[in-house]
Order: sequence, then structure tokens, then C-alpha cells
Amino acid sequence: MGHAAVIEIIDRDGHCRETHRVRAWPLRIGRSPHCDLVLSDPHVAAEHALLHWDRDEHAAELSTEASAEPSAEARDDERPVLELLPSHNGGWLEQRKLAAGSRETWPASEVLQIGTTRLRLRTSLDALPDEQAVSAADWPVKRTRRPAWALPTLLAAWVVILLIINWAGDDGSATWVDVVSLLLKPVAAALIWAAVWALITQLFRHWFAFGAHLWRVVVAGLAFVVLGAVVPLTAYMFNLPRLLVIDQLAMSVGGAALLWWHASVVWPRASRRVAVGVGAMALIGLVLTVGGRGEQQYWLGPSYMATLAPPALRLAQPTSVDSFVDGMDKLEAPLLRQAVKRNEQAGGSGDSDE
Repeated sequence: MGHAAVIEIIDRDGHCRETHRVRAWPLRIGRSPHCDLVLSDPHVAAEHALLHWDRDEHAAELSTEASAEPSAEARDDERPVLELLPSHNGGWLEQRKLAAGSRETWPASEVLQIGTTRLRLRTSLDALPDEQAVSAADWPVKRTRRPAWALPTLLAAWVVILLIINWAGDDGSATWVDVVSLLLKPVAAALIWAAVWALITQLFRHWFAFGAHLWRVVVAGLAFVVLGAVVPLTAYMFNLPRLLVIDQLAMSVGGAALLWWHASVVWPRASRRVAVGVGAMALIGLVLTVGGRGEQQYWLGPSYMATLAPPALRLAQPTSVDSFVDGMDKLEAPLLRQAVKRNEQAGGSGDSDE
């Protein structure tokens, strides 16, 4: 009597797509409805192969010599044997081509391909691997991690802050159409961005995670808006113009963090590798930004502020006129070097006075 066994239909990556239990031996494989395992593959014959539960030649000799029941050694030598029936394509056992009419032992470690279908056999004689722990990435997706009102509230707060910032920078010439446009552009961009990431998540995880990605976009957008308003105001209040360098760092670091946050939803198993890749890209972008500004008077943040807040918010002590004039002397040398460098570049560009 044969042992229990299953045949798995696997894909190109070795993942099981379908499992067929062997209920009786021998097992007939083919396209015909009369077969035990019916394959929907036009490259497979009506009756393509026959799977036996057999013994090898040594076991057969032992059972022939003994008139009674087969010995324990003979029973231990039992194994599944594949017989290819008449067909045009034959089959492959791993890398070995099998012609029609051949018989081969089918080990559990080897994949059988007949036509374009890949099969794997597992029997009760094969050692079963230990149960593996389920990683956090494979836990059921929690789609209600936050209250239902959290996303609309955060989105409304983002719109209100944008409205306040636009009103503060308005000189009175903007119409209501300009105001609405300035509000709708970032909101529309956030919706499109979240929809694209949701489609990517649907492709890889079969989950249209629009709400999850929109939450991330709104959180990042609100953080960027608040930071863009607080940092210049703090720099003005305490006379720290170099503090504006945080804006550039926030764009690089914050943008990389947002990409990783989105990618962790799509590929939770590879979140660490994605973090390393995104961090490397952010670092390269920061280095290129610094290198591109090597010809300017600053690398990341300017030494002056282009816009000023109301004087009532100024907390730093004002500089006297004499101190200000004395400080101008320090700018003479770097300005001269910059002028000489620009003259040299202009002279080497091919232009001449002749």
C-alpha cells in the first residue's frame, strides 16, 4: 500500500499555487478528464504520465527471494516512480530531459515539468520542516488604526494653516480665485500622490490603501508647512539667520522619511532595506545640493532673511550702527575673492575686449 502524498503545482518562483492530494496509486496525470490529476496545459498529452508507488531493484530482489511479506529493508526502499507515457514533449526532472516511456524515481527535492506546468511531490516519508514563526509583516492588515475623524480633522487643520500663511503673505492684490487655487493645488497633489501609492499597494498587497497613504501625505505636508513657518519666525526673533538651514535639511530628510513611510506599507518585509536605500538617496541628494551651491555665498542656508516678521516679535537686541559698519569690513575680503573668481571665469569663457 502506498504512502500519503500530495502534488503541488508551483509557479516560476517556487511558490505553491494549487495542491492535489494523492488518493490512490498509481496516479495518472494529463489533460483528459479520466486522469486523476487534470492539468489545463495545451502542451500536455491527454495521458502524459503515471506515478507509481514502487520499490527499487534491490528491494524487488529482496521481495522475490522471500516468499512471505516483504522485509523491513524492502519496505524502507519504497519510493515514488514516475513513468512517462507516449507524448510529444516528454518532461524534465530538474535539468534532466525525460523522453516518453522512461521511468525515473521522483525525489521530493526535484521539480518535475511536463509541458509548461511545474510539479512538486511531497510524501509522508519526507521530513517535514519545522513550523515557522509568523512575522509581523504577515499579520492581518489593521485598517482601522486611527479614529474615523482623525484624517478629516488633520486635513482641515492643514487647509486652515495654508490659508493663514497665504493671508499673512498677501499684499492685498490677490483675488479669491488666487486664494482658492493656492489651497487646492497642495490638496490635489496630496490626493493624486496618495492614489498612486494606493495603486502600487493594490498591485503588491491586494489592498487599496488610499486612506493609509493619504494620512502619511497629510502628516508630512502639515509638518512641512508648520516647519516652514516656525523656522523663519524663530530665526527672526532671535537673530539666527543660519537657522534657515533646517529648511533644506527638512526637505531632504523629511522627503526621504516620507518615501520610506509609504514604502513600508507596500513592502513591509523589506522595510529595513528600503530605509537604507532611501537614506542613501537622501544623503546623495544633500551632497549634490551642497556641491551645487559651492559657487554661492552659502551652502545650505543663507546668512540673511528675505522676509521679515512684525518688529514686535523681535526678541534679539538690535545692533548699533557703529557695530554694523565695523562688521561690514569682514565682508570685504570674501567679496573681493568672489569678484576675482568671476572675472577669471568670464575671461576664460572665450570673451575678450579685442
